[in-house]
Parts: sequence; structure tokens; C-alpha cells
Amino acid sequence: MGDSLLDRNVRSVMVFKQRHVGDVLLATPVFRALRAAFPSARIAAAVNEGTQEMLAGNPDIDRIVIFRRSERDRGGMARLREEARFLSEVRSCRPDLAVQLTEGDRGAILSLLSGAAYRVGAAAARPGLSGKQRFFTHLGPMPPPYRHAVLRDLDVLAAAGIPHADLSLRFVFSPRDREQAMLKAKGGGLPENADVAVIQPTSRWTFKCWTDEGMAGVVAFLAGKGIVPVVTSGPAPEEAEMAARILKMSGTAGVLLAGSLSLKELGALIAAARLFVGVDSAPMHIAAAVGTPTVALFGPTGAYNWAPWEGIDWGYAADRPAGTRHVGRHVVVQKEWECIRRAKDRGRRNAGMEEITLEEVADAVNRTLAKE
Repeated sequence: MGDSLLDRNVRSVMVFKQRHVGDVLLATPVFRALRAAFPSARIAAAVNEGTQEMLAGNPDIDRIVIFRRSERDRGGMARLREEARFLSEVRSCRPDLAVQLTEGDRGAILSLLSGAAYRVGAAAARPGLSGKQRFFTHLGPMPPPYRHAVLRDLDVLAAAGIPHADLSLRFVFSPRDREQAMLKAKGGGLPENADVAVIQPTSRWTFKCWTDEGMAGVVAFLAGKGIVPVVTSGPAPEEAEMAARILKMSGTAGVLLAGSLSLKELGALIAAARLFVGVDSAPMHIAAAVGTPTVALFGPTGAYNWAPWEGIDWGYAADRPAGTRHVGRHVVVQKEWECIRRAKDRGRRNAGMEEITLEEVADAVNRTLAKE
């Protein structure tokens, strides 16, 4: 379906990535590839409200169009008005090329209604709306199950003959973001010129979290090595309470910045740290994007799709789709697949995640620091 678009007169591009914060950051190599392919084109991103910080300031992007989920969630006429406003803003960009990186019915319809002559989309794993594949002029292949999300997105572009450029993620923060992050950290008790490790033990999805005792042990372990632990979390009250509980349990004089940093400030803080330790979450992807060595703890979710990314394929395959691995500056700590498959959710916790030991994480920390 379709041939290469590299020799076409593409003056405006609209990329749809209406997913979560981390998913949007992982799509940044797509914008680099489009900028390299069409250097004079205006490139816009269409994203959900709350994820735009992942793209703000990115030199590969000229405009960000935001779908206000808060209006959608009101339902009724409010949702219809927001859908109409969003589509109007998309169409005002007058795209020649629409790139849809999500596979749902709504995304296919938006691509068609965008007015773009060329529409590149991701193949759908589930049938959905009958015939929606015909909404696209170019359709990416069905992604292999163990392919990283970054490469899956780039496969969509490849279907239109657009090669990847730089495989690394791009997260931009300003000097002001750095200044504010440091002010907040010092206000929380961070000493001058300290070696810092950022620990984010929380996630909106509780089943991704490790035990409080385990994370407290990591905080104490890092403090014992002379590294000041800075414990962060998302803004939700339950996440902030968890972060505070873990720091108190550790018995160390670390710094608590639970829920007090913007995503840009968090990225600036992580960029200044020696190490990031956390679970499968957006901050983990931010850490990889800013080049900070990362120890990422995974439970039942697929590290093969979501491991911290610095442009190196993790090499997961059907014969070993899980387990602890070291790639580049980063480590994934995860039980082997049979353990994960046997693990049963206990309420909102996951047994496979909870079977990770402090010794395993401490070993990953030591090996990561030794690579500096």
C-alpha cells in the first residue's frame, strides 16, 4: 500500500500520538526522522492534555495541538464541542501528511478527516471499524510482539519510505526548569555539590510498584554509598504518601520532593543525578532521554516494549521475553518469564514484581555505577 513519500512535496505534517506521557516521549525519534526527511516542512503533534510537556521546546516540532480530555470526560455536548474544536485545529495546520501512531478507530477517522493527501497509519491488532485500513494511503506492518515501542513507531514511517534518523529520545528543559528544580531540592535539604540519585518508587498503576520495604532498602543502600537519595513521585496524594512513607522507612536523611516538581523540572533534576532508580513509568523514560544511568524495575509489563531507551535494541525474543538485562547505561531488573506468567495479582499488587529482592536491585545499582 503506497510508495515512498520522500520525493513528494510535503510542506506540513501532523503526527497523532494520543496516549500517555511516556508513550509521547518515546515517539520523539519519529519527529527527528520527519525533520530529516522534510527539513522545510512545518511539523505538528496532536497529543492528549497533560502529555504536551514531553514535546514542548523540541526543535523538531513547530506546533502542538492538544486534545482536552477534561472536556471529553464531561461527556455530552462538552465532548462533542471538544472533538469539533480539536479537529478544527488539526485541519487548520493543513497537513499534506498525517502520521497516526495509534491503531484505534478514532485515530483512523481523525487521520482521514485531517484533510491530508497522504495518511500513514499503524496496523491494527484488533478488527475495529470495518475497512478502516482504507483510510490510509500507507499502512505499517503488524508489529512483532517483542519489538520496542520506539521501533514500532518508526516502522510506521518506514511503510512510507521514511527512514529513521537519530534513534535517541529528545526531552528538552530550560535553564529556568533547572534552576527551579535545584531550588526545590535545596529547599528540601539537598547539600551543595552532593552526588544525587533520584528514586521514583510510584506509578499510577499500583501493580507496577515494588514493595515499600524494598524501595526503602534501596534508599538506605544508596545513602550508605555516600549518594544523597532524592525521592520523587507523581502529584496524586496516594503517590506522595507512598514516597514519604518509603523515605521515612529508610531511616536516612534523604530529600523528599513528592509531587512537587513539574515534568520539566523532574527531567532537569534527573539530568543532574548520577543514577535513577524507578519502576516502569514516564520518569523512567525521562531518565533515559536525558542520559542518566537507569535501574528500572519491571513486573508483569513487557520490558521488551518499554525498557529505558537510548537507541540500543534490548534483544528480547520469544525464547526469553523477560529477566534482568544490562544494555548500554541501563539495567532492567525483572523476574524470568515463567515467574511472571505464574504471578497472580493480589488486589492491586503483583506477585512477580514483589519477588524481586533487594540484593538483585543493589547488584544492578553497583554494576550501573561501575560503568560511569
